[in-house]
Amino acid sequence: MKKTILFLMMTLCSLGAATLDEKVSYLENIKELVILTQEMRGDTNVYIKGGDVRLSKITDKHEVVAASLRELRQRFETVDDQTNEKFNKLNTYMISLNEVAAELDTMTTFRAYSLLINEMIKLGVKVQSNFFINDNKRRDISSVMMQDILPMTEDIGRVRGLGAGMAACNQCNSDEVAFTKDHFTNVSDHLEKLVADMRRLNALYPNSYPKNLEKQLVRYQVDVKRYIELMKSRLRDEEFGQVPSISLDSYDFFSHGTSLIDHTLSFYEMNELLLKGQ
Repeated sequence: MKKTILFLMMTLCSLGAATLDEKVSYLENIKELVILTQEMRGDTNVYIKGGDVRLSKITDKHEVVAASLRELRQRFETVDDQTNEKFNKLNTYMISLNEVAAELDTMTTFRAYSLLINEMIKLGVKVQSNFFINDNKRRDISSVMMQDILPMTEDIGRVRGLGAGMAACNQCNSDEVAFTKDHFTNVSDHLEKLVADMRRLNALYPNSYPKNLEKQLVRYQVDVKRYIELMKSRLRDEEFGQVPSISLDSYDFFSHGTSLIDHTLSFYEMNELLLKGQ
């Protein structure tokens, strides 16, 4: 018991010693890692399905993701040893998956990358909570960044990767249909929570956000829902064996999803500025 308390005190002291800029940079690094892995997962899915993605592009993305993971490990003074060890394990799993990803069936690969991304986000939430454990305002702001905004990028990223892969081969199997349909509820729930929490923060700190934030949130909701409806329509056609009523172009669908993720990240950037006290 005494050892546990001592370890906890040492961890909190270590976290407290990190500067605000170091903490913000660490969270930014996690966000970057999640976004890069989402892109790699989508490109890999399109490639496996015979889409217009070169293997060299995926290999290059492997290197970029690996560099992002290395950068996290080099920030060891910012977080506790236990968290660093978990990121080390993620790095090991990522290397192993990258080596065999193109040889596995599409859904096995897609699910494996998705599990890794979920673990990254979970670690990000834990780190964020520990960073600002004694700062209510920054804990509130950073929780929206890591618990609302980052998961929302993953929701859109999954639909983007699955839809682009489907467009690449003009069909999907029943496993893909079920996996995608199960995911729609998460998208809807996370979307409503993100918008509600952004409105709450705007009410608490009205001078810290753009004057047109409400318009941005409404536009964002509409755009995300339209993107999801496009995917739902295509899946309905797949289920009933109909000729697709809506044509999906792999590149355009992926690009549209990327634009939505960029819009999602604009809310992250707003909060990051507030986190820094700007």
